[in-house]
Amino acid sequence: MIRFSPFFLMCVLGLTNLNANEFYVAPSGSNTNAGTLESPFATIQYAVNTSQTGDVCIIRGGTYHEEVQISGKSQLSVRPFQDEVVILDGTIPISSNWTIHQGSIYKTTLNEDIWQLFVDQDEMVMARWPNARFDDGSVWNQEENWAHGDENASTNGFEVDDPHGDISLADLSFSVEGALAILNTGSFRSYTKEVTDHSQGSSTFGFDPVPESAYRTKHHYYFLEKKLEFLDQAGEWFYDHETMELYFWAPEDANPNDLNVRGKTQAYFFDVSNSNVFKIKRFNFFGTTIKINNSNYSEVDSCNFLYPSCYKRMLGVTGVEPEMTRISSSSDCLVKRCAFQYTDGSAIETDGGNNTIQNCYFYHIDYTVTDLSSVMTTMKMGGSDNIFRQNTVHKTGASSGINPGNTALVEYNDMYDTGYLQSDGAIIHYMENQQIDSETAYNWVHDSPKYGIRYDGDGDGHSGTMHHNVTWNIKSGHMLKGHDHRVVNNTSFNNSNNSIIVLIDLGGNEGTITRNNAADKIAGHRSSSYELFPVPGIYDHNWNGYITEDSVEDYLVDPQNYDFRPVEGSPFIDAGVEISGITDGYLGEAPDLGAYEYGGDFWKAGITWELQAFPVGIDANENRAIIPGQIRLEQNYPNPFNGNTQIRFRLEDTESIRLSVYSLTGQLVENLIDQTFTRGEHSIEWNPLNMSSGVYMIRLESAGIVQVKRCLLLK
Repeated sequence: MIRFSPFFLMCVLGLTNLNANEFYVAPSGSNTNAGTLESPFATIQYAVNTSQTGDVCIIRGGTYHEEVQISGKSQLSVRPFQDEVVILDGTIPISSNWTIHQGSIYKTTLNEDIWQLFVDQDEMVMARWPNARFDDGSVWNQEENWAHGDENASTNGFEVDDPHGDISLADLSFSVEGALAILNTGSFRSYTKEVTDHSQGSSTFGFDPVPESAYRTKHHYYFLEKKLEFLDQAGEWFYDHETMELYFWAPEDANPNDLNVRGKTQAYFFDVSNSNVFKIKRFNFFGTTIKINNSNYSEVDSCNFLYPSCYKRMLGVTGVEPEMTRISSSSDCLVKRCAFQYTDGSAIETDGGNNTIQNCYFYHIDYTVTDLSSVMTTMKMGGSDNIFRQNTVHKTGASSGINPGNTALVEYNDMYDTGYLQSDGAIIHYMENQQIDSETAYNWVHDSPKYGIRYDGDGDGHSGTMHHNVTWNIKSGHMLKGHDHRVVNNTSFNNSNNSIIVLIDLGGNEGTITRNNAADKIAGHRSSSYELFPVPGIYDHNWNGYITEDSVEDYLVDPQNYDFRPVEGSPFIDAGVEISGITDGYLGEAPDLGAYEYGGDFWKAGITWELQAFPVGIDANENRAIIPGQIRLEQNYPNPFNGNTQIRFRLEDTESIRLSVYSLTGQLVENLIDQTFTRGEHSIEWNPLNMSSGVYMIRLESAGIVQVKRCLLLK
């Protein structure tokens, strides 16, 4: 399969412009100005409107709150000025007066609808039952923090609660009629439905039925929202969109009048259409995102998306996906080196074909997983010939991780910790037509209750290739339905079911080649042995733990630290057979078994950049010149971390220094040190007890010199 980069195609088609005009925008500017560096415009929209084909809009550091419409602007580029930090903000401050409603709950009246609430840059929880929180990760705990349904007693349209622990619908002191139920009644499908019938003390509630074909009598879970009575703990909020009254129980019982409370009021900062070769780079999106339609060869580069999408359930909107990051009816687009964190809904969807998502970081994606399209998935790429490459994906709720479209290339991704809130599914998921000529290679897929790489359907899929993947600590590494596939040179171990499943039923896998693999368990059944269910198709030159009666891990260098190369003397070495286009360049007498060649390329999966080095700063002066040797801030260790971390710094002279921690969008989180230190190396321990997971910036400042390191807190 021949694939060309968007830049190569742009050059061939003559879609580059070397005679661009530059228009500048600054918070201190005016739209009556000339739009120059010395006399900038005030708004990005005005600069866009002024621009012509091939122009560049350059944005000075600061925070902007706009909804920018871009249409018919070919080859337009929008980027920050030099290294200045630009925040594109989709929220507004809640500045109206708060009064006590009841106990610690305050209320205020708004003049504009909101559907997500923040204190500083921390999201508050929409009031719900049963309770769950972001800061302790309980929003991901379906067993403990969702209500359970009785699958045998329930019917499509009436859910019967199955009490567990202290969670019982019948124990509530009020009727939940009129609430919204987030219902996982479809195994891998979830729906938002209004509660149409319920009486206080009853364990049953009614709702409009979901599609009959999607209803399942297994794995029923749900939680309820959109009722003021659910507001019963600190950090929760409720909004009555009819009266426009906002209710809030602030963290630590604080008075909201003393807090920086903000509400989400817009879905998209940039709404781009009919604008081929549109480019943006190095922006920080907070509570908003971008939509691109009918704009081929567009590019989103090095952007940070924090809380980019959220459902509008608090406004009574149900049955539709959230307004997420989306590229539609557009081909040959590229999203690279971006971070997507804390979404409610899928992270990104593309359609049009020949699109690439590369070297991006995805974290804390979709904690409700409801009303998603098709197979419910974290990332969906429609069309053909897409590439999903070198990405890191973890902490997700949907049943599937990536659904990449037809004839896709999925390679060098690190994907783990997925699928918390729906059953079934897989981390890399192909339906029948998508399997044809697809290639899934050089991925690390691990630590999840889901299947790893899955060819799904009723058996009509064929001609897919899985090679050089490492899969471990999951339900099963590889699941193949259909026929005439290739599963070759993979390493798979420590999975709950068989490591490589080449199913005898559902297509029979006639003509499927299983070769050069090193796996704990390879068989033609999900869990039964190779002896009872031999692998169908062509099966040779594999290391199968069912036969050897030991584990792949015993023959790897250091799998706990992601070194999956075979050790010296391993039975994998030179035990394979040549496969054209797969084992080219092997060392020794014959190819090795598994995903790594002894003495060969030590390839790694996931993003190639340090997350803490992502270009997000505190202010426009963060990257000012630093005098070599005067002060030096080291990277904290460990990083990422869960609990304590050590922060080290070096001084060449006695200096007064300030060491602080900031959020991604520049909000001061904690002052750690503000005192004088002597020359030499120093270290302090930081223990962020009351902070939620995410990326934070450690800032060392002395005599006007600033150094910053980024760190990742995982809870």
